[in-house]
Amino acid sequence: MWEIIINYIIEKWPFLALLVVVIIVTGVIVWRFAQWYNRFEKVEGKVDGLPCEKHDDLYPRIVKTEEKVKELPCLKHDEMFHDIKEQLVEIRTILTMKSPKVANTFSRKNSPRELNEAGLQLFEDVKGEEFLNQNKDIFLKGIDNKNPKTALDVEESALEVLFSLTDNDMFIRIKNWVYNSPTRKLFVDGKEKDYAITMNDVCFVLSLPLRNMYLDLHPELREMYDLF
Repeated sequence: MWEIIINYIIEKWPFLALLVVVIIVTGVIVWRFAQWYNRFEKVEGKVDGLPCEKHDDLYPRIVKTEEKVKELPCLKHDEMFHDIKEQLVEIRTILTMKSPKVANTFSRKNSPRELNEAGLQLFEDVKGEEFLNQNKDIFLKGIDNKNPKTALDVEESALEVLFSLTDNDMFIRIKNWVYNSPTRKLFVDGKEKDYAITMNDVCFVLSLPLRNMYLDLHPELREMYDLF
């Protein structure tokens, strides 16, 4: 029931859904930090006037606490931020795939979805084939780790993997290209408009050929699709 409601909200009001998620995630981070800070303040209050005989046994504990603070982010915090990043990447993937603007501008539904003329041109402009071939081992392993069961899973996982790695150095060349790329005339919602290319657009355009690369290595997933 809740899944149906959430999917409906994401489809109808994607940016509102993203805003709500960002607010919730920010609230969780602030709440956890506040908890940690309160614990630290309590311990700090206990050692006013140190060193003294009565509190000598507390001093090593304070030193350990200070060391932990200096080492932040520690493993626990790393895991927390990693989980948050994964959730944001997943949300970004859903919003991009459900966005008719990106999908219809650069691809066409052709059972399965394929790049249209604008998508193929963008793929060529960013040297997409060269980029995918250079980094295919990382990308294909990333899709493998998501354990896709269907061709659609592969399509979604390909985009998610690309989004998750945009902070990697492999994307520096493409980011520089996007930054310097002028607006271009594209058909958006059936009308020719000036369009500024974004990293979301590039990742989407890269994801469909990446999907095909993975399915070529796993024809059984494509055959499952062909049964219908």
